[in-house]
Amino acid sequence: MSEQNEQPITFSIEQATAMAETCLRMNHLNTLVQREIAAGNLERASDLSERARVRAWNLFNELVRCGARKPEGYCEPGTVP
Repeated sequence: MSEQNEQPITFSIEQATAMAETCLRMNHLNTLVQREIAAGNLERASDLSERARVRAWNLFNELVRCGARKPEGYCEPGTVP
């Protein structure tokens, strides 16, 4: 990909703040997952992991809506590459 094809993506402060908050929440959920695994509470760890997955998926889709390109080789969930 050459630099001439690169176009800046502009986020509002509100969008950037929401994305940053999502990253922090995913990080916190990961910390909680690790604690629950260490405590042997795998059901709770699974629930927390799913919450983090949903946040990551929503952030990914928001970035794509803002103009980010999907990674090479990406295919939608439930489809065959």
